[in-house]
Amino acid sequence: MDGFPHVTGKGLDASQQALWDELTLGPRGFYTGGPDTTRLPDLYNAWMQFPQFGQMMLRLGDTIRTVPDMSGKHREIIVLTTSARLGALVEFDFHVPFALNEGISRADIDAMRAGAKPAFADATDQAVHDANVQLLQSATVAPETRDRLVAAIGYPGLMQVLATVMLYVITAWTTNVARVKLAEDFSADPAKL
Repeated sequence: MDGFPHVTGKGLDASQQALWDELTLGPRGFYTGGPDTTRLPDLYNAWMQFPQFGQMMLRLGDTIRTVPDMSGKHREIIVLTTSARLGALVEFDFHVPFALNEGISRADIDAMRAGAKPAFADATDQAVHDANVQLLQSATVAPETRDRLVAAIGYPGLMQVLATVMLYVITAWTTNVARVKLAEDFSADPAKL
């Protein structure tokens, strides 16, 4: 079997219905197909198997997008680095327009996709990337990298980096296990993230 069984909007239990409604009737409806959809994108379809988990992931993503110490640029560095390093290239490709919109250069995006070290001009961008790679490789951050992050974005920012890496590790795992594919007619709109 490829991916997860497709959940439709029929025969859902209360938890599934709540997640379905949030995905199709709320602000995410622009890329889930809206109220008339009969099939969710593969990532969300997988999360429908454990809707309470899906709700938690949506809340975490919403929170990360609004916290003051996590810039959109840093969030996208984490998404691209994590997705590339964990082989979730559909997630990587989905986020390229968002990364470009946040000011990440095509050269740095290409380097992250290749698993190479980008040549970020900004020291904080580099520290976020380095911490991300270290977390994925060793489940910790080197003291020097930790100190650079704390000096630049404080302890709240450090925790936000950890939370963002966690969110996109889970997203990458789900993407890989569910064999997520993007719909052929879908294109990411940076203005809607």
